[in-house]
Amino acid sequence: MVEVSQPVHVEGREIGALIGGAFGMVFVAVNSTAIAVFAHVAALVVAGCLLAAILLLSLRNLLRWRAASEDATADATRQHGNPFGWQYWTIVGIEAIALFGGARVTTALGHPELGVAWVAVVVGTHFFALARIFRLTRFHVLGAIVTALGALGFLLGALGEVDAIALVSGVLSGFALLAFGLAALLPPHPRKVQRAAG
Repeated sequence: MVEVSQPVHVEGREIGALIGGAFGMVFVAVNSTAIAVFAHVAALVVAGCLLAAILLLSLRNLLRWRAASEDATADATRQHGNPFGWQYWTIVGIEAIALFGGARVTTALGHPELGVAWVAVVVGTHFFALARIFRLTRFHVLGAIVTALGALGFLLGALGEVDAIALVSGVLSGFALLAFGLAALLPPHPRKVQRAAG
């Protein structure tokens, strides 16, 4: 049997997708203002559609599970614990301090344009810790992508390509969050289901 990574409880995947989607939309909305108007509008439309799909799928799944398996949800939470416990909030607290502290430092050093790159690095690295709490190995992939986009923003700044930082570290990171949020809610591929059951 092939082990398949599962969320700690049935609501974890949906809540995680909603959080990632919301942050992804913010990334795109805030940072796409630095690009051409038509590209800005197109980015907002695509990001909005992705977020709407995440909202609809999450709501559908949560309503189905709560109606059909309240007992199973309670059993899973008792067995594995609530992923939104003290460990989760500790990570969120550290992330918030790092975000605001790092942004103030980059601004104080005269490089406010690097703020978005710093945010991407912090958001990306926090997914490595969340991967352990939620038992979702795909968070390692998402964390690596967003962290790399943040690091690339610092490289662009060092090369003097300041205008590209918002696009690379901001807009692309936002779409990575939205894409992973949506992918988490899509039905598994039939072959994967067969392998897991076999």
